[in-house]
Amino acid sequence: MEDAIQLYRTLLGNRAYLRSLCEGAAFLAASAIAIFASVTYATVHASNYVTDFVLSRVGPFNVRFLFIYGTFAAFAITVSMLAWRPNRLPFALKVTALFLLVRAVFVALTHMAPSPIDPQKAAPFFNSIFYGSDLFFSGHTGLPFLAALAFWHIPQWRMFYLALTGFFGSVVLLGHYHYSIDVLAALFITHGVFQISCWLFGRDYALFRSSENLVAPRPKRASRKTLVPADGRGKRAPKSFVLHVVGDEAMPGGQSKADLNHPNG
Repeated sequence: MEDAIQLYRTLLGNRAYLRSLCEGAAFLAASAIAIFASVTYATVHASNYVTDFVLSRVGPFNVRFLFIYGTFAAFAITVSMLAWRPNRLPFALKVTALFLLVRAVFVALTHMAPSPIDPQKAAPFFNSIFYGSDLFFSGHTGLPFLAALAFWHIPQWRMFYLALTGFFGSVVLLGHYHYSIDVLAALFITHGVFQISCWLFGRDYALFRSSENLVAPRPKRASRKTLVPADGRGKRAPKSFVLHVVGDEAMPGGQSKADLNHPNG
């Protein structure tokens, strides 16, 4: 908890970080407007539904609870992870915004009606958010996979989001909320979006990964002497908080090359 508070103090005093954070928020807002407009357009101009190799043999099943509330649960977990380490926020905002913008383009180009689903209707509020003709490609499959790629360097979260990708991919097929091509294509398009984001927002991605040095695993054969301070009281000596961007070499005095090159940082 103390590390998170100190990290907030460090980053909120950095003008470059605040500028990048505002850019990400503005980009995300613009992409949200774009995806809303494209979904509305595709829903109004939707044609007939088509047959599908998988959907013709499976379902539809009533998985509305998992489809809706599973989304809210995954969103809450992800937001908590980002809020816990604010260095992750700029890249997370920008890569999500690029994902939504790319999906808005595909949705606007594809006006296919969804496959018939369970006749039960969701509440009007949920119906306006989760149900429409925004089929290609599946956001429920793409976004967890995007998170898995972003957290690839943390094995437990990588496995969690890969499992979540498979879970939502299965849910949207069982409920006939997407065609199988929507789910399959989402993996390839999302990987492309992530690679483009790493190229466009390289410094933000380096900052995204920079906090993991604070929770680096302890060596398996660490000497007991390294765990006891010189005074012999049996307590671990506190470490000063230093945030390094991945790829920077530590300089004397707790500075990094990025700190020397950017005096405002």
